Amino acid sequence: MSKVRQIKSTQENGSYTAGLRMANSTHRASLFHSCVLVLAVLWLQLMFTFASAADEKQSEEVSSDKKTEPGTLSKAGSLVDEAHENVSERFSRFIVQIDDFIGAGESNEQLNTSWARVRVDTVKPGAEKLKLSATVKLRIVLPQSQQRFRLLVSSEDEASSAANSDAAQREQIASEDNNNVALALRFIRTAKDRFRLNYDIGARYKDDKAQVFGRFIVGYKRDAALGFINTFTNSLTYFSASGYQNSFRIDSRRTFFGRESLFFRNTIELSWVKGNSGAGIGETIGFYADLGKRRAIALEGITGYATSLNDGIEDKYRGAEVRVRYRQNVWRPWLYYEIWPSVSWSSSNDYEMAYGGLFRVEVTLGSI
Repeated sequence: MSKVRQIKSTQENGSYTAGLRMANSTHRASLFHSCVLVLAVLWLQLMFTFASAADEKQSEEVSSDKKTEPGTLSKAGSLVDEAHENVSERFSRFIVQIDDFIGAGESNEQLNTSWARVRVDTVKPGAEKLKLSATVKLRIVLPQSQQRFRLLVSSEDEASSAANSDAAQREQIASEDNNNVALALRFIRTAKDRFRLNYDIGARYKDDKAQVFGRFIVGYKRDAALGFINTFTNSLTYFSASGYQNSFRIDSRRTFFGRESLFFRNTIELSWVKGNSGAGIGETIGFYADLGKRRAIALEGITGYATSLNDGIEDKYRGAEVRVRYRQNVWRPWLYYEIWPSVSWSSSNDYEMAYGGLFRVEVTLGSI
């Protein structure tokens, strides 16, 4: 189930940058290149799948009573495991020292669940060239400090929104470029089954400026008809330079066959940003499933609409996007890859069909 949440999260998530109108010959060439890209991505997926199957087979052989000499791959794997273990241990030790300093200074023996995720994304927006980006996501849990202040330190992890962006812009949001680097201190005031109340203070690089911000989040969850669970969330954020932005979100979720690993989710979001007239409206519809302990998949459809025209927005209907998101653990428990083949019809691309996608490699340090 954790992988399914990760594959959403980020809902959180993927988009497409606009291109200029092309002549028919250029369009055919772009379509050919897109098909080559899709075939290359599928080839990479098959290679990773075969590598995963070979690793599982090798693990079964090692578990047998037969003694075999370690091969080159096993030695390399041992070196990688040792390096990862050392880095994770140093990261966890550093977090515990911070917790001891802020808290009561009484170290306990419970496992610290902090983690850091390093992601490298290769992004192919519709009608654009390949792009490469790297990000680091942090979640730092401070048990002693939390007892004092109910405090959680984490990098700001906003879901990519369909409300104020068209299908050609969301791929940049999915790649999480350096313009969205942030660190927040979250004060968890209330965290119950049905109601939650949080407020954050922190810093973020936004709109090409380093800014401090404050955020107030209210959420409520209730049961609905036909087995759905509705969650209502309002997030109000004020940035020191960019001003306020507010989003109201309704998530409707339903599991199938009594399994948490297979569910349907529909998200409707309304957002308002200072300086823009009207509101942005976005909707994401998706099916999410675990394909075992090491794989997860999602099928999503995204659309957006703007109630008013603003700078850079020439059409109220922002376009649509359909994508498949596949995530798999490969070789080691802390190593993942994701593949997102996508098709979009963006307003900034005259609603012409454009192929795109994302290939991600992710390494987790700390608690897995």
